Amino acid sequence: MREVVIAGGGTGGHLFPGLAVAAVLARVGTPLSWLGARSGLEAARVPEAGIPLRLLAVSGAAARSTASQLAAAGRVIPATAQAAAHLLRRNAGAVLAVGGYASLPGALAAGALGIPVVLQEQNAFPGLANRLLAPWSVAIACGFESAVPSFPSLPARWTGNPVREEFFAVPAPPIVPLTVLVIGGSQGSAFLNRLLPETFAKLARTHALPRIVHQTGLRWLADVRERYTNLGVPAEVVGFLEQPAAAMARAALVVARAGALTVAELAAARRTALLVPFAASAHGHQLANARAYAATGAALVLEEANASPEETAGLLARLLADPNELVQRGGAGARLARADAASTVARMVLEATGETAQGGVH
Repeated sequence: MREVVIAGGGTGGHLFPGLAVAAVLARVGTPLSWLGARSGLEAARVPEAGIPLRLLAVSGAAARSTASQLAAAGRVIPATAQAAAHLLRRNAGAVLAVGGYASLPGALAAGALGIPVVLQEQNAFPGLANRLLAPWSVAIACGFESAVPSFPSLPARWTGNPVREEFFAVPAPPIVPLTVLVIGGSQGSAFLNRLLPETFAKLARTHALPRIVHQTGLRWLADVRERYTNLGVPAEVVGFLEQPAAAMARAALVVARAGALTVAELAAARRTALLVPFAASAHGHQLANARAYAATGAALVLEEANASPEETAGLLARLLADPNELVQRGGAGARLARADAASTVARMVLEATGETAQGGVH
């Protein structure tokens, strides 16, 4: 088999779906390597997966100053040359571009060399990098069905976002005790960390509090614990969730940001959510992700501009009023989940390399 080179990362939302596809390809003996950014999460996580890694000096440009954007653009050309050298040295048969700024050099180099490119678009609204690369791609794997029309006349299909199998195995949530899980992401959310303690304090004035589990990110752990203590609100406050699927299994309601991977995990676990999209996400993709999940009936969307403790407490009271309905609503979210997402994308990549022995991909 010729090697598949995975390009991209930067954040977990791009990295982890790519790693899921890599795991499927590795199981059928496909040689792999990875092109990523020095500043991205892949610098640590890809070597842990046993995949050879070449890091490039590229950085993101969205929501940054003009000078920073120009500097980021200037790094793309030398990084693309380095990526081209890597592809030639590895005799690459295809490139899987998993999105984000870190995917540009590898995908551009592949296009220049005539190597097939498969795009993995995780968000409901495609990112800039993938919109630029789409016309030169042989296939586009969309995490949300609503993203497919963004690639008119191009080989795009809805595959779903790959998530770990344990999320699909999560049972229906217990309603005694009624539990709310606050997820700030692996790094935590400063906004949710400020909002939720005060929100639960206001909710406690008129309603019985649910059991609260709040994941803060390690750097904010002590601060958020102190906030809950000072407000007299009992909560289990943790910096990092070693087993997020197990934490979700205990919760009937999840309060979270709306990154593509978070939404995919919620859908796989069939959990109702109050989603507070990150307002500064590039091109508003978190708001698009949140609205896509809300369209199934499994979520309410609260934009940051409206997310006062009073408004948030009101929405929580509304959602928690009927625990049985809360469970039913979560089940509707399963419409966005695709348990075969990783294997489907893997088959698309193998097809791009010209490999025909794909029976083992499942």
